[in-house]
Amino acid sequence: MKPFDRAAASKRLMAIQLAILASLAAFYFLYLPYRTKSQAEAEAQQRELKIEALLESLVVEDTHSEVEVPGTDGKVHPQRLNRTPAVDEVVQELGLPDRRTADFRGGLHITWTGATHSLEASFDHGRLYCVRHEDLRTGHGALVFESSAAWRPF
Repeated sequence: MKPFDRAAASKRLMAIQLAILASLAAFYFLYLPYRTKSQAEAEAQQRELKIEALLESLVVEDTHSEVEVPGTDGKVHPQRLNRTPAVDEVVQELGLPDRRTADFRGGLHITWTGATHSLEASFDHGRLYCVRHEDLRTGHGALVFESSAAWRPF
């Protein structure tokens, strides 16, 4: 039977501790940022789908009239809001907003950002009156109001 070698045991113990420390460092510095980024991308994609679904349920084209859009060659059918839900209904459908602002007249402007689009809903006394839908890549979009007479692209 070999006698107990205290130096070899302490070296082995130090090597095990260093291996554990290295694996924890790799987990925290390599895997967690990757996981956080992939979860954020998945959430943005889910929000994008919710934004598009809400927009389809809220906005309708006014097929009875046409509006000439400055800077383009053609005419388009203006859009208007089909329904005007309350703040709570929109927040329930899209989740917590990215930004909330209030104006001096008591209006509330709430913004949700998806993977490729941004949606800003404007409320007056708790009722939706305007939706701004913007493509984040191009910066183009449209403002859609309750009535089709006030529709304008940007």
